[in-house]
Amino acid sequence: MRPAAGTARRPRPIAPAAPGRTRRRRWAAAALAGLAAAALGADRVAAGAAEDRLAHRLAARQPAVTGTPQVTLGGFPFLVDAARGSFPAVQIRADAVAASGLPVEAAVDLRDVTERSGRYTAAEADARFTVPFDALASAVGQETSVAADHGRLRLTRTVLGLPLDVTAEVRLADGTVGIRPVSATLAGRRLDPADSRFAAVFRDRDRPLPDLPAGLAADAVTVDGNGLTVHARAGRVTLT
Repeated sequence: MRPAAGTARRPRPIAPAAPGRTRRRRWAAAALAGLAAAALGADRVAAGAAEDRLAHRLAARQPAVTGTPQVTLGGFPFLVDAARGSFPAVQIRADAVAASGLPVEAAVDLRDVTERSGRYTAAEADARFTVPFDALASAVGQETSVAADHGRLRLTRTVLGLPLDVTAEVRLADGTVGIRPVSATLAGRRLDPADSRFAAVFRDRDRPLPDLPAGLAADAVTVDGNGLTVHARAGRVTLT
């Protein structure tokens, strides 16, 4: 029998999904999530093992390094990169001791790293070797305080009971790091930083850089809140 004119049809109710089907979908989703988590965990475990292995090899072959470096292999997933033998980036952070005995914080960033038969080679390397201020103060002289001052070094100490305050530029020339005073005061009275006797004290403290590892060549020196940093670059670096 047809409904009277003007009477709207009632929509047919949507049958609820069968309980068994809903449970199967939930189980399938949970299983997929579990597999993804397991795969991610396995990838990270493999990456950690490779990073640890490389860190210990670096420590064994670089006598200046103290302790075990921190190595981070860039790229994801690691297992795919490892199968290809190619990593977009590798970061190395290490504590070391320079030939002069100064402690150094080393940071090396490698790009386009390939691995063949256990040997790692990078297309390019950028490195930073930072000497902290307390170590610089010990090298400059006893009872000397060293800090950063707008990209320069500020050295303060007491001379004959009077405060000496010196601001100096740090320069890199022919593989030698030098400190040159640009202003100075003694008990608030200005001194001439160009005075030959005064400048000679700093020239005597010029330090040639030691040979850097992996063919790195120093190209700049800077001062910031972390200390005095020597910057170096190299192309095609072989790690181990």
